[in-house]
Amino acid sequence: MASRCTVSMFTFQWPSALLLICLLIPISWLQHRARRERIIILRSMGAERKTHRPIQDGLRLIAWALIALAVARPGYAPYQEANSQTGRDVVFALDVSQSMLARDVSPNRLEVAKQGIRDALDQFSNERVALIVYAGTASILCPLTYDYDFVRYMLEQANPRTVDFGGTTLQSAIEKAVDQIFDPERDGVQDLVILSDGGDHGSRMERVETLLAESNTGLLIVGLGDPSNGSPILLPQEDGSLQTLEIDQETVLTKLEDALLRNLSATYPNAEYIAAETKPFHLGQVYNEYATEKSTLASKANSGKLIYQEAAIFFLIPGLICLLLAERWGLRRLGSSAIVLSLFFCGFPQSSVRAETALKALETDFEKATEFIQSEAYDEALEILNTTVGQNTSDLLSAEQMAASQLNRGLCLIGLSERQAEQSPIAALELAQKARLAFLQSKAYKQDFERAGLRIELSSTWIQELKGLIEEEGNQASDDSRQQSSEDGENESFEDYEDMYEEDYSEMSESMPDSSYNEGDLAAGSSMQPLPAPNYTIEDILLEEKGNLQFRQQKRANANAAKVEKDY
Repeated sequence: MASRCTVSMFTFQWPSALLLICLLIPISWLQHRARRERIIILRSMGAERKTHRPIQDGLRLIAWALIALAVARPGYAPYQEANSQTGRDVVFALDVSQSMLARDVSPNRLEVAKQGIRDALDQFSNERVALIVYAGTASILCPLTYDYDFVRYMLEQANPRTVDFGGTTLQSAIEKAVDQIFDPERDGVQDLVILSDGGDHGSRMERVETLLAESNTGLLIVGLGDPSNGSPILLPQEDGSLQTLEIDQETVLTKLEDALLRNLSATYPNAEYIAAETKPFHLGQVYNEYATEKSTLASKANSGKLIYQEAAIFFLIPGLICLLLAERWGLRRLGSSAIVLSLFFCGFPQSSVRAETALKALETDFEKATEFIQSEAYDEALEILNTTVGQNTSDLLSAEQMAASQLNRGLCLIGLSERQAEQSPIAALELAQKARLAFLQSKAYKQDFERAGLRIELSSTWIQELKGLIEEEGNQASDDSRQQSSEDGENESFEDYEDMYEEDYSEMSESMPDSSYNEGDLAAGSSMQPLPAPNYTIEDILLEEKGNLQFRQQKRANANAAKVEKDY
């Protein structure tokens, strides 16, 4: 938060640059000397015509002075900007258990909870925000920050696979917030906002209340779901369809189980429970009403940085005008200058026309690539899309167009990977990894691109299947090799083994010196081999690592799910 000063001042923020004005004296002397010598030479040649040199030299001196003043960064109307912003710390704890996928609210409980957090972020201005997701365990997606755009981006990544295993354990989320996010020096200005459908599976409420009381944390709980009628849990599948969750061939029905949430809000004095259920609500307004009378940690009035409004432009523009007039003084010179300026500005419409033509060509190519994808001609489509997202054309496309191009590139690579799966699983794996990288880049261009997010998950699953297939083939080949060796060994006698051993020992002892020499030659030769140039940029590596992280999270979730009796 910035507060205006009552006294208006004018200053130069880089006063050392004012020393450039001192150069006006030697520059003026040099101009005067050059002008005198020029006049002497002209008279010796019989020229009597007066020149405009005094006016031009004067304009140059004025331009120098004005530009020097601009370089010194003049500033006016200063104001104090606090080092730390006022406001409270808000940690959102989002329940991502599978029961949050129930559709008793539209589109489902999880998306309604996410939208509530987005509404709150739109209302915030000075609050620091963090994001925790929890089910059977808790995970910190975003620490305390003022960067709301980053919080929104991490919110898009939240899903039931984000945590290690399912269930609902509120205690794990509160322990994460108190132990790893909240600052003890800011006790009393920290709030925990929980969005859940209840149904806790093992939290110790005494421990929860103790943690909250020790940190003097405010608690706002929002209950989501129909408390009366159970709703089925619809799980997204690889093909984009939805499958109803069943246990022992019986459909699992879930409803809002808020008894524990209500009890917590009743026993903890600094808590409030909001039964949103299936009704629409605005979390930003709900939180503002909750925190209206709560304190904030304000900055000291005398602390912070003094900021000036920049005034360099008011000196720079007149200086450039004086410099242009000095160089183009006189009718002929001004006429030639007008021609140059007109040619310069005429170039803009032409460049605009060229850019528009190139953009239309790219749109035509994109339509061709789409037709190729629909006809499963993935090679032709991929060749076109590689050109579309190239370095020379990416500047012409918007973020949405680049996201769509990268998504279609990924679809082509996935299609080629599926074709190669039976013949060469290793080649198929490489194509699948490139496809996932394309989906990640698509998501980076457009963070709310749901299709790209779904394709990231599906491609990670496909990569896992290919790795399993490659591992099975490797194990099969190893078993066949051992079986063949065993069959060959049965046909050999003990004397054959003994003869072979003696022969190998003799050859090994005779070749020891030569082997050492060759090893040195090999080392020397290999040291002269140039290292291959990397094929990936740092951004590609980070995106690839992000995809691998999602895959590892999914693998851990599958491994730990068996330990949970009620994994939803």
